[in-house]
Amino acid sequence: MKILGSYKTMLFLLSFLALGAAAATFIENDFGTASARMYVYNTWWYEALLAAACLNLASVLARTRMYLVHRAKFLFHVALIVILLGAGLTRYFGVEGVMKIRENATVDFIVSNEKSDIIQLPFALKLNDFVLERYYGSSAPSSYESNVTVIDGDRRFDDTIAMNRTLVYKGYKFFQTFYDPDEKGTILSVTKDPGTEVTYIGYALLFLGLILNLFDPKSRFRILIAHAQKSMLSLVLLLLSTQIPLFSQSDYVQNYLNEHREKSLEVANAFGKVVVQSRMGRMKPFDTLAQEVLYKLSGKSTLEGMSPTQISLGMLSHPSLWKKQAMIQTKTPKLRALIGIASDQKLASFDDFFDGYRYKLETELQKALEMKPSHRGVYENDLIKTDERLSIAFMLYQGVLFKIFPIPNDAHRTWVAFEQMFAQINVEESQALQESSTAFIEALFARDYDKALLHVDTFTRFQNRYGADVMPSKTHINVEIFYNKLMLFERLTLAYMAVGCLLLCVAFGRVFAPKFFTCRFDRVLFGVVVALFVLHTLGLALRWYVSAHAPFSDTYESIVYIAWSCLLFCMLFLRRFMFALAGSVMMAAIFMFTAHLGHIDPEITNLVPVLKSFWLSVHVSIITASYGFLALGCALGFFTLILFTCKPSESIVRHIKHLTLINEITLIIGLSLLVIGNFLGGVWANESWGRYWGWDPKETWAYISIIVYTIILHVRLLPKLYSPYLFAVLSLLGFSAIVMTYFGVNFYLAGKHSYASGDPVPVPFWVYACLAGILALIVASYPHKTLKKEDHETIV
Repeated sequence: MKILGSYKTMLFLLSFLALGAAAATFIENDFGTASARMYVYNTWWYEALLAAACLNLASVLARTRMYLVHRAKFLFHVALIVILLGAGLTRYFGVEGVMKIRENATVDFIVSNEKSDIIQLPFALKLNDFVLERYYGSSAPSSYESNVTVIDGDRRFDDTIAMNRTLVYKGYKFFQTFYDPDEKGTILSVTKDPGTEVTYIGYALLFLGLILNLFDPKSRFRILIAHAQKSMLSLVLLLLSTQIPLFSQSDYVQNYLNEHREKSLEVANAFGKVVVQSRMGRMKPFDTLAQEVLYKLSGKSTLEGMSPTQISLGMLSHPSLWKKQAMIQTKTPKLRALIGIASDQKLASFDDFFDGYRYKLETELQKALEMKPSHRGVYENDLIKTDERLSIAFMLYQGVLFKIFPIPNDAHRTWVAFEQMFAQINVEESQALQESSTAFIEALFARDYDKALLHVDTFTRFQNRYGADVMPSKTHINVEIFYNKLMLFERLTLAYMAVGCLLLCVAFGRVFAPKFFTCRFDRVLFGVVVALFVLHTLGLALRWYVSAHAPFSDTYESIVYIAWSCLLFCMLFLRRFMFALAGSVMMAAIFMFTAHLGHIDPEITNLVPVLKSFWLSVHVSIITASYGFLALGCALGFFTLILFTCKPSESIVRHIKHLTLINEITLIIGLSLLVIGNFLGGVWANESWGRYWGWDPKETWAYISIIVYTIILHVRLLPKLYSPYLFAVLSLLGFSAIVMTYFGVNFYLAGKHSYASGDPVPVPFWVYACLAGILALIVASYPHKTLKKEDHETIV
């Protein structure tokens, strides 16, 4: 019993649970879900580890009599046991399967997911109609639902099953999962779960306990806050690098560019307000499309001092000239050598990729496409991405992206571009519209911008007459254009870097030169951080309004949100601690910098059907906010190790102790949010797919992250092992689990959470460089890792 209830046993069990789950995600990626379940998730040894962990926790709770002293802590610990009991009921006594029904057919059985057995139901379902709605003018589904009749003997009633709308009858739950390719049949997930009530009770106890723990005066969290407030703590480097592309042009070309830059701005601003339909059916001002296209082509928001709309109109009206302008981004010297440009020339012209009618990339591109995505190198990925950029540029030259003309009375609300408009629009204004379109392009070519401006009004009137029902309002258009021109997040990235470096210099200055770095300007520095936070909040609010959904539905949005959350907690609770403030601003800068590296697309898109749920806002906002706190913990661990590299002095030891306290406070908050966010995700999964947990790679790595940070925060229970140095190392390395959860799964593993993913890519060189730097810091700080006994005991 002593071994079963020991802390060492707890850490041992947690470590093996995490390692087993991590291995399973790679088994699943290479050999399929069935193999991962066969060799890990559904094996006796993994379930035995879970049972042993449950018994260990119960034993620790009984031995420490936690229920007498720390009731909030006891509440969320015992909740974990309740949740595991509910999971056991679901695992061994629940039913889970799939029902496929064709229209006008009746089915009274499901096929088991476990063994593909036929399970007879005590009633039947008839599919009356399957309805699939798409985004305007797009093949992308907006929503789909099944209109069914439940037949139970003499009893019959109609109901609708849709994404995030469940049919419940006699203990069975029916979830809309997918549909047949011909859209004449539906695929439903079906569950009967006797563990639902037990699991939800466990969730409620868990959330209540974690929240109460933050306010319990006897909790570890409140004790650390009190210690931290007893001794208050309070880099200047600006990394600005701007590049202006220089074109070597003939006099005619340069004169054209100068005139187009100076005189086309008015018509570009007017045309930027014209509504366009994107490939995925989103209705937006052309200004947005032009900005997205230019960013995809060049990685820039402007070229030659021109706005994106000016460039798009130029490419439409004078393609032969613009094909000679350097605006296609390339990233590898090898590709640049292939097309015959200088190895340090980042932008190439469209014509650089062609030798007459020969496409220079064709042979190498074919080789790259034939390779497995995980085997492609930087060069192969550059080939594929560059080919995509050339395709986008070609569509712009041909006018294919200018889908500004609604087809009158079209059932799918399809809009078309200039060329298709001539063939597909046949109303009384057709002749005038066609003439106006031709005259518009001719006026742009002739640089008669005033005349071109008159025809923009013709396009707008046509849109208002035949497409007003799907167009955004004028206010929405103006706000979106304001958001585009503001480029707030890009500018905040540089500001965060500058302010973060300044704060870091002040923080370390107070360690090594406290007489010089006083608290005189603390209010001013904090005011600057507040101003940046307010601007960041404004940017999120604008994007929320423009996109019409919470701004954390894709990779770009969630990274920007994590950067925001890095600042929020620190400003509320740790604003008087300079290291914490510096760390939060620096981590915000790092996240914002990552979001704008060029690999992540900032385009606003429509939501996939499963994300149209209340749970998106709740689950995603909480779990991504936790990443901000854990990132701050990573930064504080990094700062602590830097101090450990120095010869111990009274000042350095005092700051190490203080950083350790703040770090633990931050990690407690981060882990609490991570747990709440993940279990709320379980509720969402149960409402969307009919199961709380499916061992999807993203879910699994979130579970691993919870275990990792549980271990980090519980190592202090082993005094012989624990030290501030070890805690700093673990808080720094532990963030790698979050990096794997957020980035690694998206880019290297497949799963249901693929709406924010990309193709597997090789690990970039800078990742290895960062790891080498971290390991070097850990080694360099090791000689001074031991503090005096009284200092060590103060922290524990």
